[in-house]
Amino acid sequence: MDSRLPLLTVETVIFPGLVLPIPVTDVQGRAVIRDLVENGGELVCGAVAVRDGYELGDRVFRSLYGTGCAATISEISLDADDDGPVEITLTGNRRFKVAELDSGGDYLVADVEWLDEEPGDDPLGAATVAVQRFRKYAAAVTEISQPGLRIGSLPDDPGTLSYLISAAMTLLTPDRQKLLEAIDTTTRLAQLVGLLDNELSAISALPSLPATDLAWADMSPN
Repeated sequence: MDSRLPLLTVETVIFPGLVLPIPVTDVQGRAVIRDLVENGGELVCGAVAVRDGYELGDRVFRSLYGTGCAATISEISLDADDDGPVEITLTGNRRFKVAELDSGGDYLVADVEWLDEEPGDDPLGAATVAVQRFRKYAAAVTEISQPGLRIGSLPDDPGTLSYLISAAMTLLTPDRQKLLEAIDTTTRLAQLVGLLDNELSAISALPSLPATDLAWADMSPN
């Protein structure tokens, strides 16, 4: 995979191996899609989450996180030359750290350093605990909301499992980003267990919470 990527700035964190529809409404993002389509070949870009930002005329100025995920565009709902917003489907591939940014063109281009997925000390043990907590969390969410969070079989690979749980939980962007940046799978799973315990404590403290549909992205393993 090329180590120089056009960047899409997105409002959430893209995780490896997971699929997510993303609306593209800014000029720079539309230019990325236009050029990828015109150049032919595989539609691969870098997806980096936004810390904060603002718009000034046709330009969007954003503070970005330094770690992102390469992603393949599998679907484009509208032609990138149309005036309306474009919705694309991204499939996360591989994590990277931004080494250098080129802002001289119509959009940001990054030279990236690829991040390997290291297993850590005890990925299988951490995965066992995380699965137990996640199933308990899914049952608790389903009890207080419609349609809830229903899960079937989960992947055996601890790394894939860690990203699937990260994507399925209702988390703020900084928490998602911390999970993406985890130094290894065992660390990410341990972080998830802590987050799941916090969510379970919050749910148990609100036993009379009215039924609502907790917003979480419709994602599936690649």
